[in-house]
Amino acid sequence: MYVPLAHTFVSEGANDMKGYCFSVGGDPVAARNTVYRSLTDQGFTLTQIDGWSANAERGSSGKSIALGAFAGKKGRHVKLEIKCQPNSEGCTITLTQGTSGASGGIAGMNQANSIYGDVYYAIGTAFQNAGVLTSSNPLK
Repeated sequence: MYVPLAHTFVSEGANDMKGYCFSVGGDPVAARNTVYRSLTDQGFTLTQIDGWSANAERGSSGKSIALGAFAGKKGRHVKLEIKCQPNSEGCTITLTQGTSGASGGIAGMNQANSIYGDVYYAIGTAFQNAGVLTSSNPLK
């Protein structure tokens, strides 16, 4: 069962690669599209890099800097890099965090962590409900 833990998303240092990895069975294109749809449903704007990767961004960096923690979850600027790697069983999808929320201090980092947690939960749940999720793990 896919259950992300809140403590998984606490920043451990500026150089840590934070994110999540999903292994999915079945059609890699359908899996990629599930991730893209989930992110756009959550207010992210996608910028396609190539057929298997994209960047996703939500919120305003200016608002996050100017308002700090007062930007809130809705205005908090967050970015993700999405990489889909097809394989013989389906694909591996890696989401790497591009922002920490540090511009809002501890409260901003907590807001960003909460947003990332929501994203991972929504994507994991979509795959689980479709019966294609084979594993999911945080990046360290």
